[in-house]
Order: sequence, then C-alpha cells, then structure tokens
Amino acid sequence: MLRTPALRAARAARGFSTSAARRGGHSGGSTHANTEETFFDAKWATRALLVSAAVLLWPYLPARPTAAASPSLAPDAAEKEAADAPSFITRAIASGTKEDAANWAKRNDKHLELARAQADDKILVQEAERPKVWRLRYPSAFEQASPHAIAVGSQADLSDLKIKSD
Repeated sequence: MLRTPALRAARAARGFSTSAARRGGHSGGSTHANTEETFFDAKWATRALLVSAAVLLWPYLPARPTAAASPSLAPDAAEKEAADAPSFITRAIASGTKEDAANWAKRNDKHLELARAQADDKILVQEAERPKVWRLRYPSAFEQASPHAIAVGSQADLSDLKIKSD
C-alpha cells in the first residue's frame, strides 16, 4: 500500500497530529438523531423545585418598608428611618453576636494593646543608629613628632594603641 518511505513518514506524521481520514464526512453510525425533548429531565425538575420553594417561602420573608423616606425631601425622616430600622442582614448579624460582645471587646482591647506595643518596637528599631565612630583623617599623625622633644607628662602613653583601618 505505502511503498515509498516519504509516504510512510507522511502517513505517520498525520496519524500523530490528527485523527484518521474518514470517507463520506461522518462516521458510519445511525443517521437518525435523537431529538426528542421533554419537561421531565433533571434540568426542568430542578427549576420547578426552585420556583416552588420561592413561592412557598415568599410570605415568610421580611417585609419592605411601605414608603422609603427621601434624603433630599426630608433629611430628618431619612436619618430617623435609618437609625430605627436596620437592614435584615444587620439584624441577623447582631442577633448572632449579642452574647459574645464582652468577649469581642476584650479581644479588641488586647489586639489594640499588642498593636501599639508592636508599633513602639518598630519605631525603636527604625530610629536606632550605630554609635558614631571618630575617624582620624591622617593616622600617621601619631608618629610624626620626635619622641625626644616631648615634655614630661604632656602626652598620654600610646604604646598599646591599635589604629583601626577600613
């Protein structure tokens, strides 16, 4: 079938890169496609369940205020309404944390104390400086004078002095 090496190489390269060639443009399966659609599959059952749950739970949801006060028309009424009626989420969070208010206050105070201590330590470290080193511009100045022209007691004993050089 494939007699030349060039055709064999082309056939092998095509086999690795694409699927095998098919005659007729499609596989030899059935020509009849299953196109029957019903409302009894999982997608429609899930949607029906969600809609029925929403309809049943609707009366138990919190009611909206009848007329919201406009801040531009009545600023005092809007502030009063905002202070009197917090949102549903705010009420839910507040009801779940009432008993822990004292614990949270203690934790917040402890956290504030530790944060202040850490800030003080950080400032201390940032402001730290190395001690000032006095460098002599010409270290050979110690050895310039004659040792015979020095009056008694006018100079310190520098015999064990070690000069640092960088």
